[in-house]
Amino acid sequence: MNILVVDDAQLSRDAISSFLNESGYHAEAHANAFSALEALDSSHWDLVVTDLRMPTMDGLQFLKEIKARSPSTAVIIMTAYGTVETAVQAIREGALDYVTKPFHSEQLRLRIERLQELVRTRQELDALKRTLGPSASYAGLVGSSPEMRKVFQLIDQFADRPGNVLITGETGTGKEMVARALHARGQRKSGPFIPVSCAAVPRDLAESELFGHEAGAFTGAARRRHGHVEMAQGGTLFLDDVDDMPMEIQPKLLRAIQEREFQRVGGERLLKADLRIFSSTKKDLAELAQSGRFRQDLLYRLQVLNIWLPPLRGRKGDILVLARHFLELNARETGEAAKVLPLSADAEKKLLRHEWPGNVRELRHAIEYAVAVCNGTTIEAEDLQLRLSPVAQPKKPYALKLEELDEVDLRAMQAEIEKETIMWALQQARGDQGRTAEMLKIPRTTLLYRLRQLGLLQNVHGTPNDGNGQQ
Repeated sequence: MNILVVDDAQLSRDAISSFLNESGYHAEAHANAFSALEALDSSHWDLVVTDLRMPTMDGLQFLKEIKARSPSTAVIIMTAYGTVETAVQAIREGALDYVTKPFHSEQLRLRIERLQELVRTRQELDALKRTLGPSASYAGLVGSSPEMRKVFQLIDQFADRPGNVLITGETGTGKEMVARALHARGQRKSGPFIPVSCAAVPRDLAESELFGHEAGAFTGAARRRHGHVEMAQGGTLFLDDVDDMPMEIQPKLLRAIQEREFQRVGGERLLKADLRIFSSTKKDLAELAQSGRFRQDLLYRLQVLNIWLPPLRGRKGDILVLARHFLELNARETGEAAKVLPLSADAEKKLLRHEWPGNVRELRHAIEYAVAVCNGTTIEAEDLQLRLSPVAQPKKPYALKLEELDEVDLRAMQAEIEKETIMWALQQARGDQGRTAEMLKIPRTTLLYRLRQLGLLQNVHGTPNDGNGQQ
């Protein structure tokens, strides 16, 4: 920080300015307000530390002159004990703090550090507001479209209600950010927020991950472990991609919601479940429940309240607002807040014409890439490397070579194509039958039947599957 020290007492101003320079600041000492104002007019100063009682121009009048000439410059008043009331008046006039003489130099340093953090925060907020425009940001979510304003309204309405919330929307729309905003505005905001990616939890460890386990509950369980439900006590549990939760775990989660109690794996004692649950899904849970791939009763418990996040292509008015937000964010993260690159007119047109299949996440990555490859002072259209949007008729996943054949055994061909497709899905899912059935868009019972018919059941991890997810 650049600091002006103004005091008519030479010993005091020299001691203060020397201390500040030794502390890593750039401090300049002045004997009166007039010379300090000349310095203020000639260059930028972050802070003025001034005595309250000075000849020719006192501290209050000096404060008014500072605010008139440089409103962004902060002021700390130094005052004797008998003039504290006047120092309080100076605070009302725009000074940010005061220190009573005599004071230890460390007291001043602590005040400056606190002030420095406040000034930095205000500058960042001002820069963000200039980038986004009015009312464009809400709890980390960015958007000024009617669709996003509806989302903001629902967050305010649901935050303090006790019901669980299901957040739906495509991948990359910001469902976890909505969950965090709900938590931050709710009655449980002082409690923990525990996010769980259901898709990332191994099926055979899902119960232990969610509810914890006792020492010796299974091979490798050397000590007691607290699960996510227990870690979220007094706060919020966020189940991301809840559609990926194994069917065998769903009754236990339902009991924890209904009875407000649960047990660790291998445990006998019932533990209280004092938490609120937010869930997210990119799929239609009602359709999954209808086909037997998700429990209907659990769906009712999770979807007491619902928030739908619109895809980015459905709120075109937010695209440039978000792009500028990510440009500002990127500049601050790289320590170059003063170098926010603007978008050219062609770049803006390219952003607006894109369909954004990856939604807000794709836009953020596109901006980060553009900033990295941009060689000029403006981001051009060619700097934006956008993925191709899905076309109306996707390319077929298979190819037939029938030109040299006279006849075809259709049933044998169907069986071969089906067998190769199932083998491909099994390999992609690493033998997980639930994931395989989901990838093939068929019920798990149908998959098991076809595996038996095609003689593939023994090839899944080398042993038959007992239907409960255990190999």
